[in-house]
Amino acid sequence: MHDTARNQIRQFLLSWINSPDNPKFAVMLEGQWGCGKTHFIQSLLGEQAFETRKTIYLSLFGVSSLQDFERQLFYAASSKAVKIMHQGLGFASSLFSGAISVGSGGVFSGSADIGKAVESTLGQVTKAIDVINGALVVIDDLERCGFDQSELLGVLNRYIEHGNARVILVANTQRIGDEKFKDFREKVIGQSFELEPDPKAAVDAFIAEIAESDVRTIIVSRTDRIEELYRLSGFNNLRAVRQFLWFLTGMFDATDQKFRENSDLLDSLVTQAFIFFIEFKLNLGAPDNVLTPIDLLPKFGSDDPEQRNFHSFQLGDNEIDTPIRKIVEKYNLVNGIHAAVTLRQWIDILNSGTVNASRFNAELADALEVNGPESWPSWKRLWHIWTWDFSDGSGSVFDDDVSDVLSGIEDGRYQNPVVVMHVVGVILMLLDEGLIDDVEGGWVQRFKNYIDAVVIPKLDLKSFKLTRWGFDTGYDGLGYHRRQEEDFGEVLNHLQVAADDWYTNWKAQSVADHLIKTMKSDYFSFLGDLTVINGKGEQRFLREPILQCIPIAQFVEAWTSLSRDEERMLTGYLKERYDRVPELILAEGPWWRGVSETLSVWINKETLLPRKVQLRNLVERIESLVDARLERARLKDLFSAPACQTEINLGWTLPINATDN
Repeated sequence: MHDTARNQIRQFLLSWINSPDNPKFAVMLEGQWGCGKTHFIQSLLGEQAFETRKTIYLSLFGVSSLQDFERQLFYAASSKAVKIMHQGLGFASSLFSGAISVGSGGVFSGSADIGKAVESTLGQVTKAIDVINGALVVIDDLERCGFDQSELLGVLNRYIEHGNARVILVANTQRIGDEKFKDFREKVIGQSFELEPDPKAAVDAFIAEIAESDVRTIIVSRTDRIEELYRLSGFNNLRAVRQFLWFLTGMFDATDQKFRENSDLLDSLVTQAFIFFIEFKLNLGAPDNVLTPIDLLPKFGSDDPEQRNFHSFQLGDNEIDTPIRKIVEKYNLVNGIHAAVTLRQWIDILNSGTVNASRFNAELADALEVNGPESWPSWKRLWHIWTWDFSDGSGSVFDDDVSDVLSGIEDGRYQNPVVVMHVVGVILMLLDEGLIDDVEGGWVQRFKNYIDAVVIPKLDLKSFKLTRWGFDTGYDGLGYHRRQEEDFGEVLNHLQVAADDWYTNWKAQSVADHLIKTMKSDYFSFLGDLTVINGKGEQRFLREPILQCIPIAQFVEAWTSLSRDEERMLTGYLKERYDRVPELILAEGPWWRGVSETLSVWINKETLLPRKVQLRNLVERIESLVDARLERARLKDLFSAPACQTEINLGWTLPINATDN
């Protein structure tokens, strides 16, 4: 449709409005919400060719009754303006509603002849009717009025049949529920036009509304991309495009000049802003695909403040029809999006509608488009080998990168487990393609030896978490080469088994000292290792029974060395731990009872009666914490494992800024 059809509609309306003969029918301009109906009709009314009649434009949005509509129509007709686009009450409507009285105390209370005043007022109403009979009346948002549309058509038909009015109705007729409307439509409306969206004209018009500036130039140069994104969205809502352009303008206003000169970065920002704004802020896919800005975060790694990766494979192989998967497919995001700023900042921008310029530009400095392939580690450039254009002489760069990775393995440079597995995948891929030679004993064994000699000895609690990373989903926005192959799986299994052994030894040797030390030095961090509290700690033992690994006497000594408030409240804070993961009490409950028994011994030895009372209160609190929960857990038989040898299930996620070169 677009320009040709719209020009045809324009020509028809021009002839129909200015015809010396009275056609005695109304015209309907219909289309879905946001397709540009209002913009189209108002642009026509702005043309001089359509000014031969007085124009009365009324939106029915918020009009609750037929009486309200007639009041507004009479007020518009009473205005001396040749053209009026108005919604509100005026003199005539105020008279009809009683807002202006003609009796004692009213505006005519001092008149010598109230009858003449009323006669004069009614004369104005008669003149208003005459004006309506000869006017061009445009009624917009027909589907939004608060009364039956069939009643409205009945009123308008008086001016069409018995006057010489030209009436244009603008509506999304799919949203009209009045059952009588169809019959009245056939009697009153003689011509209907279905208006399809015209994104090009709309985008051009919306951009013209932006004040002349560098930002406008940036957006104008990306009009084709915006139109393509609009087409891919499938929503046919031009009103949303206008909102997006204002959003985009605000974002680019906050962008430093040095970043405005980076064309690739600006292209990425336009794409990200459109998808995130239209799909997650406006949620135009509702109600089937209900999304909010917080849904930008992946299922795993959502607690990482540096997370920038938005992609399909975060969803799991079995989740095919989720709203996010549909978005990924709709916009052809095969490799997802590595956002120019963190997803957390995108969420804040979408929720607030404003951009913190300093924070925004600080994160743009770390965008991939700003830090191109030349700044990547060698293994990452080799990961992208399939996209290299070797006609530009980059063969020597390839050789240098291979040499650098091989020397990095020899030097023990790679210690981050998720990066190590990327190096494994890249080397095995290059070997499979015949681009590098095998080594004595094979690369699989070479990597096992590397893990034992370099990675495991360097593990600490933080890097151990990385071995629990979901290697099926990739890291740094990249999937692992040869992830489904047996050789990759053999190396990964070796890494994780060795890491599990390290963790078991760490628990046996270090966990008690760690917890006791933290309990004394940072009470809430100690609690934060065991439960969710005050944003402290890392919840490293949130789902793992661990307290039973602490010698009871050592724990009781540390517990009773706390302040009395901290001492008394400790078991209360830990209730949430066992309510969150009830099976933990199976391993830790008997240990707590041992603590209770030790406290009972202390009570017998204590000479101060008030302190005896305090210690008895601790025993009672242990009973309140443990007894009922332990009984319920035993009945359900949900969880059992030897002390300090339970299956690891930490639910930890990977910090995105953990990198190796």
